[in-house]
Amino acid sequence: MTSTAKIEVQQRFCKNCSVCIKKELQVIENIKNVRLYPKESLITFNFIKADKLSAALNVLSKLGYPEKGERIEEEFSKSLCSC
Repeated sequence: MTSTAKIEVQQRFCKNCSVCIKKELQVIENIKNVRLYPKESLITFNFIKADKLSAALNVLSKLGYPEKGERIEEEFSKSLCSC
């Protein structure tokens, strides 16, 4: 069964960042229909297993776009670009 994730991230991102974020999320097996909404700092996608959701959240944190409310380390606080 497919589930939908709606993740509001802490950092704002531009359309250029969206391309990179989408590319990185699509690498994860069984992550489909990735959509990014820069104005809302929102990322949505479909996934099958909870471990894929966890993998996606880890990727977002490493890229500098942790989920809103997540406590982040200093090294992960910088986003892909300075938008």
